[in-house]
Amino acid sequence: MLPRIRWAVRLGLFTLAVLPMVACERVPLLAPSGSTLNLSTSTTALALNGTTTIIAQVIEPAGTPPHSGTHITFTTTLGSIQPADAETDSSGQAVVVFRAGNASGTATITALSGAVASSSTNVVKILVGTAAVGKIVMNASPAQVLSTGGSSTISAQVYDVNGNPLPSAPVTFSTTAGTLSSQLAVTDGAGVVQTVLTTSVEATVTASVGAASSSGGGTGGGGSTTPTTPTTGTGTATASVTVKISGAPTLVITPPGTPPSAGLPGVFQFVVTAAAANGSTVRNVRVDWGDGQAQDLGAITGTASVAHTYRSAGTYTITAVVTDSAGNSPTFSTTIIVNPTALTLTITPPATPPSAGLPAVFQIGIGTLPAGDQVRNIHLDWGDTKSQDLGSISATTNVSHVYQTANTYTVTGTLTDTAGNSVTNSTTVTVIPVPAPTIIITPSVPTIHSAVMNVTFQIQITVPTGVSVTGVTIDFGDGTSSNLGGASGTITVVHPYAVASGTPATITVSVTDSLGRTTQGQTSIVLP
Repeated sequence: MLPRIRWAVRLGLFTLAVLPMVACERVPLLAPSGSTLNLSTSTTALALNGTTTIIAQVIEPAGTPPHSGTHITFTTTLGSIQPADAETDSSGQAVVVFRAGNASGTATITALSGAVASSSTNVVKILVGTAAVGKIVMNASPAQVLSTGGSSTISAQVYDVNGNPLPSAPVTFSTTAGTLSSQLAVTDGAGVVQTVLTTSVEATVTASVGAASSSGGGTGGGGSTTPTTPTTGTGTATASVTVKISGAPTLVITPPGTPPSAGLPGVFQFVVTAAAANGSTVRNVRVDWGDGQAQDLGAITGTASVAHTYRSAGTYTITAVVTDSAGNSPTFSTTIIVNPTALTLTITPPATPPSAGLPAVFQIGIGTLPAGDQVRNIHLDWGDTKSQDLGSISATTNVSHVYQTANTYTVTGTLTDTAGNSVTNSTTVTVIPVPAPTIIITPSVPTIHSAVMNVTFQIQITVPTGVSVTGVTIDFGDGTSSNLGGASGTITVVHPYAVASGTPATITVSVTDSLGRTTQGQTSIVLP
């Protein structure tokens, strides 16, 4: 009996010594033979250094999950899996994280649990970086630049094969004309990258991701693109956008057919023609008339008639700047000759020298005025401290003036037209003294003495033109006189004398004229 007891004791001690060693070297729990191992992920494309979750699902032949803790090992051809080994949960799933890294390409991810592996049709493929590019969409702002040169911001947005923005993707730009501020740039978090095109001619800018491909994208006109989208990751995509040159309007300035006169309006024609290609609406036409005056004509379309008045004669350069809504501002010019204003004023004095105190008639002539012009006033300075305004006369006019004193005077006239132009002319006139009236007295004396002798007097009074007789008196020389009134011409007066024979008498005729002068004429008689 004793040997058996000793043997049992020894066996128990051995077992106690071996069991801990077995526990330290436990074999991992693996998926039973015949199980399936499926892999899945939420995306098939990642940017550089992007991450996504990889799920491994184990199902036993009976259709149930394996024991929790079933060991699964993950592998990838690009990037890394963290952790590379994982155990299933109670549902038979093991979850790990795929990290894309900083290299572009296709990551093929597989899983293995014992003899059970993910099938060749059940691997996860994730396109990384430029390998995930699907399309590029481009636009230009503005879509047109001026013919004198301008800049347009070119934007390219890169999308992956799933239509999501692709950040951290290197994009290469090229252009058919002009210069680019950057030819290589990396997309931002929204998958967008920009460069600036500077050009004065039409240019097409192309954006490429990965190796250049002639079929990877489409060309858009007018500032946007509609590229071809690959159905699988090719690692390349291109797209183009064209920046056009905005057409500038043209302007023709036509002066009046007849050169205008200074001070008178001339009508100018402004004909604006929009550009045939890529034209924009005209915003304003600004005219510099070349005489220190400028004018905004506004948004002219077609033909506009504009009147302008040059105040002085000369040659002027008219310059106009046409500005359209695109910012084009071409300059156009023409020249115009402005003639002196042809005004005429003539002053014609009387043919016969006028007499002082009597009206002198002057003829005022205005000649032929320029078309559209009129006389506003003619001012006459008579040269004797007096002046006169004739106003707006339209033809030759006779004007009279009375000089009170004999002298030579300078008559000066100034014609002013409605445009403010003026012309001055002058003439001289000699004013002579007014001749006194002439008085001739012819008596008829009786030849025989009588108590009363009737003597007949024939009185002839002659006054200068324009002068009239206001009063005539006759003194008969015998202490009597008679008022004959305002008679003129030939007057016959009979007067009786009652005096002794041989008595002399002096007869005096006094004539007062319209000038206030008194002139006397005398004769003598001796009675028989």
